Amino acid sequence: MITASRFPVVLKLGHAHGGLGKVKVDNISDFQDMASVVAVANTYCTVEPYIDSKYDIHVQKIGHNYKAFMRKSISGCWKTNTGSAMLEQISMPERYKMWIDEVSDLFGGLDICALEVVVGKDGREYIIEVNDSALTLLGDSQEEDRRQIADLVASRMQAVCRPRTPPSEDIPPPVGPRSILGSLSSLTHVDSESKDSGVGTITSVGTANKDSTPNLGSVGRRDSQASQASTVSSAPSTVSSGRLPDPPPRPFQRQGSQSMGGTIADEAEDTMKNLRKTFAGIFGDM
Repeated sequence: MITASRFPVVLKLGHAHGGLGKVKVDNISDFQDMASVVAVANTYCTVEPYIDSKYDIHVQKIGHNYKAFMRKSISGCWKTNTGSAMLEQISMPERYKMWIDEVSDLFGGLDICALEVVVGKDGREYIIEVNDSALTLLGDSQEEDRRQIADLVASRMQAVCRPRTPPSEDIPPPVGPRSILGSLSSLTHVDSESKDSGVGTITSVGTANKDSTPNLGSVGRRDSQASQASTVSSAPSTVSSGRLPDPPPRPFQRQGSQSMGGTIADEAEDTMKNLRKTFAGIFGDM
């Protein structure tokens, strides 16, 4: 049978807190009774020497803020954290700060942690418990401690959980229906401007032909020369813009055909006048 080296001892069952699961065992028979209870409890237990204490010390760390509280039972219970107790905030000795910093570093750098220290009647101090963020807030500064915990958690989340921004890169132009329609509209605008310039050239040629009233062959030659000149003049601008050259405009447009029709009508009228004069001369002689 398992037994303790000396009595009294404190048997702690499981991981309960707040004074729960703690039993003071004074002799071997009580220890064996507790061993039978532990056998059916389906959990672990620890045994530690009993310390006849005057009071206990609660040391807490929240970020860079340190506090220490002295708690002394006034109800006569050996558990100072149960029943009636006197609580007082005390100054933080340098050794308490060194202890809790060492515990924080031992567990990977805890930002929130606490120590439970028991002070015996002989004046010796014993660290009996270490808590992480499951610490108990004591005293009148509990609201201040809660705000400090909230600020600490928010700052840590901003430092650790912030998404990484990808490096800025040049975004390529979109390839899709909108870009294709934009290219087609620009090409259509350039084509309409080139066609307007070609029509103006042919119109000016037609006006000059009407004034000088040449024959049909000269009109066709001048119109073809004018269209070739307009095509040659528009070729450098087309090559510089990076497009294929447009096909040459038709040599006969509406305005050119009107001027050519007027020329043919004048020639027909002159022919009829000549025929009348000829017939009059023939029949007049007879």
